[in-house]
Order: sequence, then structure tokens, then C-alpha cells
Amino acid sequence: MSFCCLVILSLIFALPSISFATMVGKNQPWKVDTILEHQMEATSIESTESGVTGGLRPWKGQSNWRHQHHLKNVHGILNIFGWGLLLPIGAIVARNFSKFPLKCDDWYQLHTLCQTSGYIVGAVGWGTGIWLGNSSRQYTLKAHRILGIIVFTLATLQMLAMWLQAKKEDECGKWWEICYNVLGYVVIVLSIANIFEGIGNIRSHAAENWRWVYLAMLIVLALIALALEIYRWIKSKNQQQMPFDDNDIDASQQI
Repeated sequence: MSFCCLVILSLIFALPSISFATMVGKNQPWKVDTILEHQMEATSIESTESGVTGGLRPWKGQSNWRHQHHLKNVHGILNIFGWGLLLPIGAIVARNFSKFPLKCDDWYQLHTLCQTSGYIVGAVGWGTGIWLGNSSRQYTLKAHRILGIIVFTLATLQMLAMWLQAKKEDECGKWWEICYNVLGYVVIVLSIANIFEGIGNIRSHAAENWRWVYLAMLIVLALIALALEIYRWIKSKNQQQMPFDDNDIDASQQI
């Protein structure tokens, strides 16, 4: 692996990860929805002071609420890291480090690692969201749920296509590569849309922080992808210009 490839790959993995760590630090579960928690504590105190025999119920409800709140944070973090971060990085690696404009001998292993890790992490987050939807009457987010099921289904098909890939020399292999690439980009677009849909459903002051930090992560990835596309375009132009320069040199030598 060349030094240039190593530096660029380090930036691709490091910069969005720093933004992700910042987001997790700013949105710790115990700092969110404190008003509702105080209200539940006040309700339990009032129940105890009034001598109600069911005074333990508010505490039980508070415990269940905290448990579900922690699961919602886990659901969001896993989905952002899996679907929203690792999958786009895997796509950038596959497009720019296979042969052109930068050649990295280990690009396929890196691509497979990103796709597989993103799928596993995202699948755990997806399963957590399905469990939350089935266990809570208030957690009925139809659009978010439907998009999540579509993303998981398409991502599963893409994983099967990756592990059961056809030979590129065959006609079937060419169509397989086209379908695999298109399916991958569709999964990434739908995942990003569903992440913002999920953030929009958060009923707390932390929703704005989640939105802006994830947007910053996407901007970093977009800038890296744009820089690589510009480098691809410049390098292709130089390669197209080289045959003309060689012909001019040969013609001048003949003269």
C-alpha cells in the first residue's frame, strides 16, 4: 500500500469517527429529557405522601422509561455508526482504491470489512428498533419503521450478493456488478434519509445536536469523496493527454 493511499484511508476513517465520538459525548443518555424524569420523580413523591398503596408503580414506570430511553440511544448510535458511517466509507473505498485513481492492494478486504461490520452493527440497531416498536405503544413511528425494514432487506440482499458474487469475465458478472453498485448506493441514500427521520422523531433538546453532528459527519465524507472525484478527473485528463504528447514527440523526431 502506498503512503498516499495510507494517508487518505486514515483520513476517511478518522475524521468521521471523531465527529461520531463527539456526538455520543454530547448526547449521553443521562443528560436527555431531565424534565420528564423530574416530573416522574415528583409524581412518585406525591403518591407516597398521599398514602396511595400503589406508590411503587411510578418508580416501576420510571425504571421502564429509563430502560427504553437507553435502548433508544443505543438504537440511534448503532444505526448511525453502522448504516450511516461504515457503509458510505466502504463505498468510497471501493470506488477510489480498487484500480483508479488510487490503487490499494487491500481495498477489497477493507471494503468487505466496512460492509460486513456496518451490516452487523446496523442489524443490531435495527433489531433494537423493532423491539422498541413492539414493546411500546408510544413508539409507533410508521415511516421510520417502514424505511428501516426496507433498508435492512436491501442491505441483506447486498450482503448475499457480495458473498455470492459472479465472475466479472462472464456477462452475468457485469450485470451483477451493476446491480451490486446500484443496490449499495440505494441502501446508503435510504439509510441517511431514515437516520434523519429518526432524529426528527426525538422529542428532546438533544435532537438538534444529533442532527448537526451527523450532518457534520456527512459533510466530512462528502468533502473526501469530492476531493477523490476531482483527483480522478484530473488523473484521467492527464492520461488522455499523454498519448497526444507521445505522438508529438515521435513526429518531431522524424522531422
